[in-house]
Amino acid sequence: MLKLFKRKPGGLSCGEVMEVLQSYLDGEIDAETAGKVTSHLDLCVDCDLEAGVYDRIRSSLATRTEPVDAGVLRSLESFSERLMNGEIDTNGVDND
Repeated sequence: MLKLFKRKPGGLSCGEVMEVLQSYLDGEIDAETAGKVTSHLDLCVDCDLEAGVYDRIRSSLATRTEPVDAGVLRSLESFSERLMNGEIDTNGVDND
């Protein structure tokens, strides 16, 4: 949990990046914040991994013609939170 508040070069903590990551990937944040997120992702393996997961999910969902089940979306959100909190490792193994 402490990792979420640790600032990296670029001026944003992991937690701050996670708060704006979806908007960043969707191109919906201002240029200054986007630059800080980009700098953070260049230096933080964990957040860069999370961004990659979000981006692959977003790309996959964008190609679907059927609505996505709300339960599936909640499961993906839960997995993402557990990954960021260190409850599971990057191979999907539960650390509990």
